[in-house]
Amino acid sequence: MMLWRKVGTLFRASAHEPVEKLVDANALRILAQELRETEDAMVGAKRELAGLMAESKQLQRSNERLAETITEREGQARHALELGEESLATELAERIAEDENLLAEQRRHADYLAAQEKTLRKRLQDAGRTLQHYKRELSLAKANRNAEKVLKELGSHTAGLHTHMSDLAASVDRIKAQQERTADVNDSLQELAEEELGSQLDRKLKKAGIDTGKHDAKAVLARLRAKDAPQAT
Repeated sequence: MMLWRKVGTLFRASAHEPVEKLVDANALRILAQELRETEDAMVGAKRELAGLMAESKQLQRSNERLAETITEREGQARHALELGEESLATELAERIAEDENLLAEQRRHADYLAAQEKTLRKRLQDAGRTLQHYKRELSLAKANRNAEKVLKELGSHTAGLHTHMSDLAASVDRIKAQQERTADVNDSLQELAEEELGSQLDRKLKKAGIDTGKHDAKAVLARLRAKDAPQAT
């Protein structure tokens, strides 16, 4: 049973191989697309941050106007008290209390927006640096792949060049051998021609009765007989 479980595990593992090979073969394209999608996400995040900053500015202006209103109504309430207008002063005091509560709530919201803005700014800055890092990694990976391609092509060209150089060397050696053989044949023909010319000349000299200086069997026997003959006294 254990063996069959291992076989099943092997089949499951093999099922992922085509996908993994496809991913590996297109790793650079995948990384480039992921970088583009990250850039698009950063653009969207910047828009969100811009909207948050705009809301924060609007809230800040509202707080400033509300604070001015509170200050103005406080002055009116004091004036009403000076005039003995207790009812009017009380009404103004109620408005002031409502505005102060609203101002306190809006200031808390403004503080929250400011903290969110700070956090988003930090995240965008970090994401920007990380994005630039991966862009450099992509450029480096492309450069490495191009270098590998060039080296591979150079290797094939070098192998082809080596083959051509070997062919050239073999051709040169063959031509040299042919030339040497031709030279040897020409020398041999010349030698034969000279020998034939010498033989013809010797025949002419011999026919004319002129000694050629060459020895033959007849001449040797004549010399030997001459040595063995008794000397005349």
